[in-house]
Amino acid sequence: MKEMDFEEMRNQFAILKEQLQKQEIVSDRLLRKTMKTKKNAINSTKRMTYGCVIFCLLLFPLNYFTRSYSLPFTIATSLIVLFCAVATHYIHKPVDELNFMKDDFSTVAHVMAKFKKQYNQWLYYWSPAVLIPWLIWACYDYISLHGSYARHPWLMVIPILIGGAIGAGIGLHYHFKAVNAAQDIIDEIEG
Repeated sequence: MKEMDFEEMRNQFAILKEQLQKQEIVSDRLLRKTMKTKKNAINSTKRMTYGCVIFCLLLFPLNYFTRSYSLPFTIATSLIVLFCAVATHYIHKPVDELNFMKDDFSTVAHVMAKFKKQYNQWLYYWSPAVLIPWLIWACYDYISLHGSYARHPWLMVIPILIGGAIGAGIGLHYHFKAVNAAQDIIDEIEG
C-alpha cells in the first residue's frame, strides 16, 4: 500500500515537473516574441530617419536651384543630415545584430541599456548643439537672401520656426518611442 502511494506521488511529481518545464518554455518564447515586437518599434524609428535623409538629400539641391538658400547653407545642411544618418546607423547597429530568439537575456538587457543611453545623449547633447545654430543660420540665410523684399524681414522666418517646431515634435515622438521600447524590453527581462 505504501509502495503504491509512494509510486503515485512519484508519478504526480514527474507530471508536475514536466508541466512546469513546458510553462517556462512558453514564458521564455512569449517574452522573446514580445521583445522582437518592441524591436520593430525601434526599427521604425530608424526607417523614418533614413526616409527623411533620402527626402532631404533630394530636396536640398532643389533649394539651391530655386535660390531659397545659399550654396554653403545647402551643403552644410546636407552634411548635417548625412552625419545624423551615420550616427543613427551606429546607435542602431548593436540592436540590429541582436537575435532575440537566441541571445541570452543579460546580453539583450546590456545592449538595450547602451542603446537607450546613447539615444538620450544624442537628444540632450548633440541635437541642441547642432540644431540651434543650424536654425539660426537658416533664418539669417533666408533673411539675407529675401529680406529686401519684405517690409518686416523677421516675419519671414516664422514659417521656418514653425517647421522647426513641427520637426522637433515629430523627432521627439520617434525618440521617445524608441527609448520607451528599449526600456520595456529591459523591464520585461528584469521583471
